[in-house]
Amino acid sequence: MKLQLGIVSAGVALATLGTSAAQAALVVVPPGLNPGDQFRLVFVTDGTRNATSTNINDYNNFVTSQVTGSALATQLTTAGFNLGTITWKAIASTRASGSIVAVNARDNTGTNPSSLGVPIYLIDGNRVANNNTDLWDSSIIRSINVTQSGATTPTAGAVVWTGTNQSGVVSPSPTDTNGLGGTTGFAVTGITNLTTANWISNNTTNRTNTRRLYGMSSVLKVPVLEIPEPSSLLGYITLGGLMLGGAVRKARK
Repeated sequence: MKLQLGIVSAGVALATLGTSAAQAALVVVPPGLNPGDQFRLVFVTDGTRNATSTNINDYNNFVTSQVTGSALATQLTTAGFNLGTITWKAIASTRASGSIVAVNARDNTGTNPSSLGVPIYLIDGNRVANNNTDLWDSSIIRSINVTQSGATTPTAGAVVWTGTNQSGVVSPSPTDTNGLGGTTGFAVTGITNLTTANWISNNTTNRTNTRRLYGMSSVLKVPVLEIPEPSSLLGYITLGGLMLGGAVRKARK
């Protein structure tokens, strides 16, 4: 039997000396949550890519590669998460092409309002949406403007590929004309400094341009740290005392 100790609800922050105003402390355990509580994390990528692929996995892989080896990955490990169990998906919708079917962002990320879902947080500890329905109701609580390195996007906002309308489906539905995918034409983009529907559907941009993407984690659980039960802890303390006493006696000889 072991006692369980919850991680402090304030989360685990990235402490960096000399952090500039353009950096945010990374918080991967949101404030107010208890051990075992479920949630998701979102961020915007530092890196950019085009929107010519109709394969949603290309965008999912891009988002995943942005997390790999990043400050976000380090913070997750430090907080007790197993990186191998976390998947990352792009908040993006793709067009149909040949045998490839169109994919809606809300289905790609597992946030379809047909299920309640869990709270969604930016990686600075601020809540973005209370659940799936709240994410796709034309506004969010907090703009998604922090990257996997802890950088914040410019005040004016950064352009993000989404191919998605405010309800989370490929834009415009059902023709998917402005979804991601294709070497010509335009795809829908969002902008990072907004909390209105424009966070996901603000304008259209030529697909050959390079832009950022939003990334979302799979459902996470606040980790529980295990500590030895009292009897074992007392044994460790006693053993430590005996070892220290032996070392002192040897030093006096």
